[in-house]
Amino acid sequence: MKVLFLSQGRKTAEHPGWEYSLEKLQKEGFIEAFLNLPWVGYGENLGFDALYRHVIELVKAEHFDVVYFHYFHNGGRPSPELCIRELKTLNPAPVVLSSCGDPFNNDWRPPYFPIEFQGASRMADITFATQMGQGARIMLRWGARRVILSPNSLCPVRFKAHVVDPKTHKFDFDVVMVGSCNGGGLNPFNAFFWRARERTRLVHALSEHFGNRFGIFGRGWGNLVGAQGPCAFDAQQQMMQRGRVVVGGNPYTDSDYYSSNRLFFEVASGIPTVELRVNRLDKIVRDGDQVYFADGIDGVIANVERLLKEDPIALYNKSAAAAKEMMERHTQYHRMKFKLACALEYMRHGQSFSPPFDFFLPEVDTASESKFSDTKGWLQ
Repeated sequence: MKVLFLSQGRKTAEHPGWEYSLEKLQKEGFIEAFLNLPWVGYGENLGFDALYRHVIELVKAEHFDVVYFHYFHNGGRPSPELCIRELKTLNPAPVVLSSCGDPFNNDWRPPYFPIEFQGASRMADITFATQMGQGARIMLRWGARRVILSPNSLCPVRFKAHVVDPKTHKFDFDVVMVGSCNGGGLNPFNAFFWRARERTRLVHALSEHFGNRFGIFGRGWGNLVGAQGPCAFDAQQQMMQRGRVVVGGNPYTDSDYYSSNRLFFEVASGIPTVELRVNRLDKIVRDGDQVYFADGIDGVIANVERLLKEDPIALYNKSAAAAKEMMERHTQYHRMKFKLACALEYMRHGQSFSPPFDFFLPEVDTASESKFSDTKGWLQ
């Protein structure tokens, strides 16, 4: 299988984990060859019409079996819909994949899914999304052929699994959070407005409850007690490890399964992790073991206080095991392999194929769970 990967970015180095993952899959013999083409940088430098023409010529010349249009998070660029339409006329035609990683509104209110993603998913054979439920139903409504869950994950180049020894580790805070104050705009009809307000309420509640025992790393928190200013992307795990417990900011969508990649950074940091509950996310990370889910802000604070009173040796041993499992099952390598395995199954069986889900917890019945994680058979 030869793969043309159109990565979201201006340079390959912006997303080193995807390049590493493809290289590893090639070394393992899972794929024959690949080309990683950062489509945003190419399009901005030479024009998007030239980019899409180049993609078609590459597929003709190199006979790529899979063309993967990776992520569409910033609007304002020409849609690849016509490009994919022409790719599908080739003989043989490549399997075309599209994907979306960021959360977008699961109803009619902005910020809506980018137009270029809508166009790509209408023509792609398979679309991978980090949010399902109503979000996936909207994709079907605009014409996406098939939507399959593929959660966010860890970059295996920039992040690692850590073991924290509470007897020797230096903690600066009881609880730490990494996340910016994103505002959410001024439109109360916008669901992101209310999600942003909820994150702000969470941070202020943690600040009020824990005072100087709380550290918040991110932009926009001003002089709030606990505000530490922003941190570099690659330094997130080090900041998380400054706290005895790490709290994640709630996601900006209530679609099934959604979590940002930060949850996986948190767990892999080796620090006990408290998150607000998301529907069906406990099918991917185990509640009360890998993550401690809470219903509401009061529940977050109660979970943190309870964890601070637990036996630290047993607690951090459990967190170390959770961190190890993140690296064994939830990196970009695992997500890329899953997506390309789906493409391979599509080549063999067409749209009747069943995804080889590998990210659900071992105790989850994937056949039953596919009713929620795969739109095959959904009413459209």
